[in-house]
Amino acid sequence: MSYEDVKTSGKPIPRGLQECIPDYRDIHDVPVPNYTEEEHGTWKLLLENQKVVLPNRACREFVDGLDQIPFPKEQIPRLADISDAIEAHTGWKLMRVDGLVPDKEFFHLLAERIFPSTDFIRERSELGYTPSPDMFHDLLGHVPLLIDKRFTAFFEKFGIAGVNAFKRGHAGTKMLPRIYWYTVEFGLIQNPAGLRIYGAGIVSSPNEVLYALSEQPKKHTFNIDTIAAKPYDIWHMQEELFVIPSFDELENEFERWAKKEGLL
Repeated sequence: MSYEDVKTSGKPIPRGLQECIPDYRDIHDVPVPNYTEEEHGTWKLLLENQKVVLPNRACREFVDGLDQIPFPKEQIPRLADISDAIEAHTGWKLMRVDGLVPDKEFFHLLAERIFPSTDFIRERSELGYTPSPDMFHDLLGHVPLLIDKRFTAFFEKFGIAGVNAFKRGHAGTKMLPRIYWYTVEFGLIQNPAGLRIYGAGIVSSPNEVLYALSEQPKKHTFNIDTIAAKPYDIWHMQEELFVIPSFDELENEFERWAKKEGLL
């Protein structure tokens, strides 16, 4: 997601979409917020909701990752504990942020195998859907695939391409957020068992999970050149989605595109 796209939308910017500076302290040195009982309860409800809707809808790679992450059922987890679990599998780590990291810094973090995560939870009224990425979106949505070596190979290259785009003043600074949106956030994948979800914006939202696999949104064959030119709107459920055949194909097609653009 591009902060520039949010900033120029003309809409009020909620907390999780406000521009922020990453907290560069070691994640173990970052104080844990004093969450309220209601906030812990919101985490519990969100987790329970997703455990109902994700079976046979989330992709195999996501489910495998979710099984290996120590998400507590009754209370909000410490970012440091989740970061340690990721690092043990792929070497990736979490960094605490207050909101949306500007694109240039975001690409640098990914290139260094660091994923930024907020540490606040959404309002109880936003259980079904929120346009603002809270920690449930960041943790439940993104973390399971951060322990998948196929996905993280693509993700690291994505970050490197973004760093190079900013260094060279390349149009990729505009195209890469679109690729991110239609893959990392709202991507579908054709698993052997059928059409499944892998995008974090879908798997972290009960409403999006059911909507994405319904007949309502248009589902397109994955074409990275089309995606790189396609605008998106964060303020409602997505009406067009793209289906990758595999994470190998995602990485290979991204690498082909990035080399063609001179970014890798």
